[in-house]
Amino acid sequence: MIGQYTLQQWILYFYVYCFLGWIFESCYVSFRKKEWVNRGFLHGPFLPIYGSGAVMMLFVSEPFKNNLILTYFAGVVGATLLELVTGAAMEALLKVRYWDYSNQKFNYKGYICLSSSVAWGFLTILMNEVLHPAILHVLAVIPKMADGVFVWVVSAGLAVDLCISVRDAINLRNILVGMENVRREVVILRKRADIVIAVLDQEWREYVKNHPAAERMDEISKEIEMRLAKMKEMAELPKLPEPQKLEMLEVKEKISKLKERGFILKRKGTGSVRTLIKGNPTMVSPKYAESFKQLKGYLKEFEEKRKGKD
Repeated sequence: MIGQYTLQQWILYFYVYCFLGWIFESCYVSFRKKEWVNRGFLHGPFLPIYGSGAVMMLFVSEPFKNNLILTYFAGVVGATLLELVTGAAMEALLKVRYWDYSNQKFNYKGYICLSSSVAWGFLTILMNEVLHPAILHVLAVIPKMADGVFVWVVSAGLAVDLCISVRDAINLRNILVGMENVRREVVILRKRADIVIAVLDQEWREYVKNHPAAERMDEISKEIEMRLAKMKEMAELPKLPEPQKLEMLEVKEKISKLKERGFILKRKGTGSVRTLIKGNPTMVSPKYAESFKQLKGYLKEFEEKRKGKD
């Protein structure tokens, strides 16, 4: 026994709340988006954060279930700690946040916030007084043997789903890291192109001095195109020194390769990674914000083109 329930019972309740959380989240987000959204990290109809939260609330409040005030604060502390640890761990491993409270007042690094913690306390009371007793009543009619079979079957399916979903999340992380590396290399080549051009063009030195370098990738791309056009123009000069000419050719070749790398990385996101992002509309990546924004923009264009063909 773990508290008042066996391990099998805790696992069963975890799956039940995972499923109920998935129904709530998927219906809510689908209603707002006006299209069906399979909400969550997994492919199947489960949201582990809801199951974990529900089990945590029940477990930490069990010693205080006869005292609503202590039940409330136990839920606040337990659920908030779970949200903090889960959010921080997932961002550290996968480089994205699946929820973000940065825009909420009294938040801590976007992982938790006061309003959410207050809500967890009231939800813990609701769980203990209304929801969980009702679920126990429904589950009471199911034979224990059937419970055991259900737990084993769902556990096997969930393990497979988890492996696939973690693979997709790691693919997303690798795409973002790769895109960020491309962006940084493009910025370096932009500076290199400026030096090459400025050696032969005094006006360009003044232009660079008076125009701060862009940080957004779409603006960086425009600046790169401008520099490529300028180098093409200068390459046609009859007396262009050979060292500058070779330098320009090298810069142009490297920029071309980086563009191809960036395109390939974005194309990798059109499969299961796109499904993962679509199922988590609140997902953000503070560390790779610009690359994530660029990827989402590309996937949106991809989706629109695909719908146009259909």
